[in-house]
Amino acid sequence: MVSVKSKSKEVREISWSDSVWFFDIDDTLINTEEASLDGSEGVRKVIEAHLGEEKAKEIQENFNKIFQLMVSGYRVINNDWSKVEGGKEAFDALLAKVENCQSQVKQKYSAVKKWSREMFIKFAADQAGANLTPEIINEAADSYWLTLTEKTIVYPRALELIKEIKNHNRPIFLFTSSDARLKMTDGGQFEYDPEYSMALKRERIELLREKGVNFNIVSIGDPEDKPHLDFFQKGLQMAEADLGKPVALSNAIMFGDSFGGDLQTPKEKMGFGMVVLHQKGKQTTDVNDAHQITTGNLHDVIQYLN
Repeated sequence: MVSVKSKSKEVREISWSDSVWFFDIDDTLINTEEASLDGSEGVRKVIEAHLGEEKAKEIQENFNKIFQLMVSGYRVINNDWSKVEGGKEAFDALLAKVENCQSQVKQKYSAVKKWSREMFIKFAADQAGANLTPEIINEAADSYWLTLTEKTIVYPRALELIKEIKNHNRPIFLFTSSDARLKMTDGGQFEYDPEYSMALKRERIELLREKGVNFNIVSIGDPEDKPHLDFFQKGLQMAEADLGKPVALSNAIMFGDSFGGDLQTPKEKMGFGMVVLHQKGKQTTDVNDAHQITTGNLHDVIQYLN
């Protein structure tokens, strides 16, 4: 059971009747990091059919290491790279590879899509000395997402919080990054169609309703994505359209597993009343300041409402 380390009087409490709830999805509501290991089994099975068992296992292992490097680098706080295998140098090298294979994407959209599993599969195959065709990469990525979706587990305390929010008849909006569903060309570059990528992500997220994640609408990072202000402003506009009125941001609560990716913009640039950093396995709920708490138990947040 998660315990409360401190409940400071300086923490600004929010009224239930005025509260508006915003959630990141991956590794905030659902255990995407562990589900990705299941998803990589889908990658392995497809590649094994083309290249054999030994090479498929090597590519799967490479894929999981690449994904973990991206995740751990994304979560770095206060420039502390001690938990990132290979440190900042390894993470920067990965980002450089992402930039190199998405030159057209960056030219058109001023940013790259760093979470593309198609791209991770290509990198993993390159490390294994294997040449995968665009068709095999697309097939493997489809298998990854299908397997991951089937194995997705919603955090139990997140479900408890969602039920509590709905019992108070308050709205829930999901702000989620793009799944970055890219397509590789014969030359090894990746192309990006925002509508294609968004449609596949929306289909996956809608299935969460069957697992108890009840929400009003979802805003997806295609083409604008976290941590850019445009992404959050687009999502806020969608929320206000759904509610039929402006959102008082001082009553808005944003949840995420990355401060820099999910929370910094809402807190520092938009004035959200509270942001909640979810850290899986954390046994205390800590007050960071008047507008931020860090917890391993999302349900603990209700003590800050009145």
